[in-house]
Order: sequence, then C-alpha cells, then structure tokens
Amino acid sequence: MKVSINSRLLLSLLLVIAMLVPTQAFATIGSEEEKNVHYAALGDSITAGVDFNNKIGLSFADYIAQDLQRVELLGSFEKPYAVPGATTMDLLTALSQPEMQFKLQSTNMITISIGANDFLQVLKTEPERLKDPLEVAEIMKQLTENYATSMHIIRKVNPTAQVYLMGYYNGFYAYPEEQQQPLIQLTNTVNEIIKQIALATNSYYVPTFDKIAEDYPTYLPNPSNVHPSPAGYMAIADEFWKQIRTNLPVSTTRIAGENRYETAIKISQAGWKESAQSVILARGDDFPDALSGAPLAYDADSPILLTHSHKLDPNVKEEIFRLNPQVVYILGGDVAISPEVEQEIIDMDIKTHRFGGADRYETSALIGAYLPSSDTAVVANGTKFPDALAVASYAAENAYPIILTKQNEMPKASAKLLKNYPKSLAIGGTAVISEDLFNTLPDATRYGGADRYETASIIARELNPSYKAFVSTGLEFADALTGSVLAAKTESSFLLVHPEKMQDAVLQAKEDLGIYHFTILGGPKAVSPSIETELQGVK
Repeated sequence: MKVSINSRLLLSLLLVIAMLVPTQAFATIGSEEEKNVHYAALGDSITAGVDFNNKIGLSFADYIAQDLQRVELLGSFEKPYAVPGATTMDLLTALSQPEMQFKLQSTNMITISIGANDFLQVLKTEPERLKDPLEVAEIMKQLTENYATSMHIIRKVNPTAQVYLMGYYNGFYAYPEEQQQPLIQLTNTVNEIIKQIALATNSYYVPTFDKIAEDYPTYLPNPSNVHPSPAGYMAIADEFWKQIRTNLPVSTTRIAGENRYETAIKISQAGWKESAQSVILARGDDFPDALSGAPLAYDADSPILLTHSHKLDPNVKEEIFRLNPQVVYILGGDVAISPEVEQEIIDMDIKTHRFGGADRYETSALIGAYLPSSDTAVVANGTKFPDALAVASYAAENAYPIILTKQNEMPKASAKLLKNYPKSLAIGGTAVISEDLFNTLPDATRYGGADRYETASIIARELNPSYKAFVSTGLEFADALTGSVLAAKTESSFLLVHPEKMQDAVLQAKEDLGIYHFTILGGPKAVSPSIETELQGVK
C-alpha cells in the first residue's frame, strides 16, 4: 500500500512556501565582520540527546558545538527548543513566541530535527490511521504546513542564518520485513518533504538514512528503541559537518614556543590541561628513538615532551611537575637520554620505564611489543624521519606499531616483531622501502608519493581523512613528533609542509578533504606566515 503524500499536493504546498520565504542568499559565516558561529539547535529527542536507553546525553548538536569550540569558531551555543516527542506543531507553537524569535535573531547557524513524531505518535496511539492512505495524506499535509510555517517564521526573523534541516533514518530495522516497509515509506516521505522545504527556504538538507544503515547494531544498539548510541549521534554530526564545513572560514591556530622544547610544552598544555597519567620523554635533538613513540603516547593518553640528552630543561621539568604523572616513559638508551636525566625524574617521586635497545630498531621493537595487539603494523624507514611522522597520528589512533626498517633490509628486531602482524602498511616510495623489501612484507599496501609532502598528503586523504588537520614543517622532526599524538587525540589529519614554499600536494589535500581548520605547529621559522596565509586561502 502506498503511504506517501500525493505529489501534486506536496508540490502546491512547496510553491506556497517558496513565495513566503525570502529568496536572498544567506551570509557566509567567517566573513570579515563575523568570525564566530552563534549556534542554536531546535528539535525533538534527536536534538535533546535521548539515547538508546532513554537517557539524556550528548546529541549531534553537542558534538557539532564541541568541534566548533575546538577550532575556536564557536561564539555561543544553546538549545532553545529541544523536546523529546515534539511534533512540527509543537515547534511551530514555540517559534510563535516573541522570546523564541528574539533568541533566533542573534544566531547565524540553526539546526532542526523535527517531523518524525508527527507519524510516530499516531503509530503509538492510533496505528490503524496509518493504514488509510487518506489519513496518511492528511498527516503529511499538516506536517508540511507546520514545517513550512516554522521556516517562514525563522526566515522572517533571521533571513541570513545558515539553517540545516535533518532527514530521518530507519529506526525500525529490527522489525519484520512486512512491518518495516510501510514505516520506511513513511520515513522517506517525511524526508522528501523536509528536503523540498530546505530547497525552498535557502537551507540545507542533511540526510542520515544511508549513514545509519551502514551499521545499525553500532548506531542503534537497542532494536526496540529508535534513539542512537553516542556513536550514532557522532555519525549524524558527521553528516551535518559535510554541509556545515562548506560555509565555514578556513581558520588557523598556531601552537608554538621559542624552540622545539617550548613548543612541545605548549602542545602538552593544549591537550592535557589539568594532568596526565603518564608522559613520554624523547630526545629533542635527534629523531631515531622517538619515531615509534606516537602510538605509545596515544595508548597511554600522554603528551610527548623533549629533553636534552644529559640535562632536563627546567621548563620541561616544570611541565612534568604540572602534569603530575605516575610514570614517565623514556624513549632510547642511555646515550639518547642519560641516567642523570632519568634520576632527575625519579627524584621528583615519579616512576620511569625506559624503552632502550641497542639501536633505533630494537627500541622501536620494544615500543611496538608494549602496545595492545592489532592485526596491522606500519613499516617506515628508520634512517629518515618524514614518512614515520607523516603516519604517526594515524598509527597512534589505531594502535598500530611503527616498525622501523632500512631501505633494503629488515633489521632482526623489526623482523621478529613484524611476524606478529598479518597485515602491514609500507610508508614511502621505493627510495625508502625498496620493492624487493616491500614484497617480503605481510599483506602489504604501500602509501608513498614523489616526496615527503605528497606521502603525507596521500596518508591524510586515503587513511586519515578529517575536516581538521595539523601542519608541521617537513624539514625537522620535533614538532611533528610532539604534535602527532594531539592530532590523533583530536581526530585530525596530519600534513607536512615546506617552511617557505607551498606544495601542490598540500593544497590538493585541503581541497579534497574540505579542511576548514589547520593547527600549525611551531613558530614562523618552522612554518612561515606566508604558508599560513595560503592555507587560509587568502589571496
């Protein structure tokens, strides 16, 4: 039985909407006059954050606000109307109040989730009505009129705000097929109405049906409850971001100190504002022992700090004291970081755990063996740092060890550890991992470009896509090392740049990923202001 609203009726209603709503284009957030997003979320239980156990938690709107806050774009956020069970009539009633209209005047971004309850409430109280096509058409007619009038009010009080209207997913996936299909048809009809209203009101339609369908058990873990899990709400937020990001300015923030040691401290303070259970300590003037440290740092939720070989910098010591860790993990043997430095930490009444092999390959293997089990290892050249650091945040986030190799030969310690992994990722071209060596790796896939910048760009696009990216010089290791774990912690991509010359591969990654925020690591000598300007897209 067909349950959708008559197409002629829908068309006529939408033509009326188009005449009522202002046709002027809305402003782009991030113009010179306005850099902050003032965000209001309106809607039903999906905006309120009702979860699969009927408890209130974070909704998609909260996750959107959090991301805006992380990149310093959030000016304000509120949910002036977020009511479980709300229908389009309920929202219309709320929007008719002067107080609500006044609140919306000061926003420049609005999200709305409304409409599903118009038929869900009927399903609960009068299910027989949904078997009558005339009754269904009347429900959909009223839904359309209410939603359209609501949008007319919004556009009247705020014609330039960016408005995003959410389409609904299938919350009935566990129903028998014969019961599920009519409800899916109803959902699709509601979604088509919302989509057409979005088109008619200079707004954006945000589909969620296909995304949630990718993994019902994860996103809707309670078959008898239509509300999402936290992962489900995050997935919905990601669908909104696909639309929102196109209207955000490309912004940058810079984390930098006077030198690499100070920059590492600034990164630590940005990511671990109060304390940390542990700290990773690496040598600041040479890279070999530190290359495999990012996955360890991410697993332990620890910042990476740098030290001189024979003396702990007073500012670094102060940062360790601030973090108040239970243990400091030391990367490298006594030559890399001396026993005197370790003793300074012990004297602070902090335990130490050293990963120190006879060479960089043994140290790498010791770190890798300490990580949680996984099915994949990352293989990178241990004599050159760029490729290992380009993949560090991705490896960290997935608990993949970074196993170091020579160009044509796998060292014994690395080969022994690699036997534990059925799959591998080879990072870099044949100049760093030869074709003969690549052919010996377990179920290997190569990610490598013409140079370090293109390799990092490929990794970002193919392995670690995000609308946010960390950027570090590709000519030095320190900032990329210490920043990699914060990039993983914030689910950001990672790109390498030349300090003075923009690479095409970086701009390509920016365009392909739709990156709207870059976190630049290091001062102007590491990444020049001209590179920052190009990342922002300023001519």
